[in-house]
Amino acid sequence: MKAPKFKQWSAYSFMIFLIVLQLSVAYAQNGEHTGTTQQPLVTVNPPIDQQTQEQFGLLTLQNPEGNCTASMLNDYWAITAAHCVYSTKGACPQFAANTISLTATWPGVSKTVQAGKVISYGTPTVCNTSMTGNPDDIAILQVGLHDFGRPDVRPMKLQAQRPMANLSIRAYGRGISALAFQAGPTAVPVVRDGQFRYADFDIISINPNSADPPLSFAYSGTRGATIAGGDSGGPSYIQDWDDPLSIRRKLEWRLMGVHSLCSTSCLAGQSCPDSSGNPWTWVSSISQCSDASIFSLRDRILADIEAVPPDNSFVGQFPTTTPDEVLRHKRALYAISIDEPLMAPLNGPIDVQLTFKRCHDLRVVNPGCPVTPDMEQWSYDPPTHRLFHTPSGKCVNISGARTDAGSAIILYPCSGGLNDKWTLIQRAGSAIWSIKSDQTGMCLTAKPGVVGRSTGPRLRLSTPATLVQMPCNGSETQRFDNVDANWSSRNGPH
Repeated sequence: MKAPKFKQWSAYSFMIFLIVLQLSVAYAQNGEHTGTTQQPLVTVNPPIDQQTQEQFGLLTLQNPEGNCTASMLNDYWAITAAHCVYSTKGACPQFAANTISLTATWPGVSKTVQAGKVISYGTPTVCNTSMTGNPDDIAILQVGLHDFGRPDVRPMKLQAQRPMANLSIRAYGRGISALAFQAGPTAVPVVRDGQFRYADFDIISINPNSADPPLSFAYSGTRGATIAGGDSGGPSYIQDWDDPLSIRRKLEWRLMGVHSLCSTSCLAGQSCPDSSGNPWTWVSSISQCSDASIFSLRDRILADIEAVPPDNSFVGQFPTTTPDEVLRHKRALYAISIDEPLMAPLNGPIDVQLTFKRCHDLRVVNPGCPVTPDMEQWSYDPPTHRLFHTPSGKCVNISGARTDAGSAIILYPCSGGLNDKWTLIQRAGSAIWSIKSDQTGMCLTAKPGVVGRSTGPRLRLSTPATLVQMPCNGSETQRFDNVDANWSSRNGPH
């Protein structure tokens, strides 16, 4: 976050929204600052779920001096406040793109990437005032072509018409869940939880007699809601029909602007910013906040986001980079619980969950999966803790570096990241491995598939067993042999 000078307006515009309990509202209506009462504050809405975060492409932006919010415009451009991409030090330089990271926490996606390119539509003129009050307080950031793929989400539309003064908007942000207040002799500071929420507000401060689009628009607490701070760059939307004249019309969300600044009051006897320079510690009330409007910049933004980043994804065959010493110790990985080998095709796509070869289908007479050279696809390199797929030279990898139980295990070009490092748990003299992640401490686990069956006119297709990570428990699902269970009966002692 920025730490500019704070007079009437605060450049920290964390847009999390609070509603005061009924008694607190009564105090506020009598002229007291909401934050000075001793009544608790609760959110207008609970933290939004990951599906909603993905729908609106909500991201946490981290720069070298703090954090903001950003949101995806399409699959490879995000939008935020311009003051989130500038330093407040020295001559207020713009941060290099590779020093800005964007983090998504969506269903199946927990990922942080570096920005590849930054376009700012305003530049700070005086250090420590940064972009405060600048109507062009908007910047966009480009990420990789496949960094935050959302195949089921359409690009966000940018509102084309000027808003009316009484238009209702929905604003998203994260940060503060309770303002500062005085509890007897004790000053209670602002409470932050960093979770995304939304609230609905009515736009104010737009001249109804002007046809010119506003450069910014403001809104204050209505319907018992109060705006609280901490999240510059959060998006605001309106909802309208995609085609008002069509009988098949549908409601859609359109971006109006991004959070830019707030007007705040400090708790009596405290300093805003505090001794550490944080401007929000003792904020007790917020009269209104303002967004930088996208209207005057809409055409420029649309032109800029047409630029598609280069496709740096891995394609085609990968060179075999597995060390020779490792190649000499290839083996199969039969999951003992299902007696099936882990298999991966040489030229298979990346980021596809690893599966086991089905060996025992009840519909077919199948002798199992005896050990043959094509099953011996795996090798372990103790110095690097890498588990290799030897035909391709790729590493066994936790998809997206996820830390939750049940996360998919994939093949990916070896990166040296913790999510492709593993430790073997092996009894002395035994060929049976359990394999524990250096990143999460969880173990590779065979998750059974579904056997195909025919029940009358219905046919249930078979699905293979998959490889996931789960808390280590020593069960057969987490133990892998280098031969199948029926090897001896077919081939004699080994």
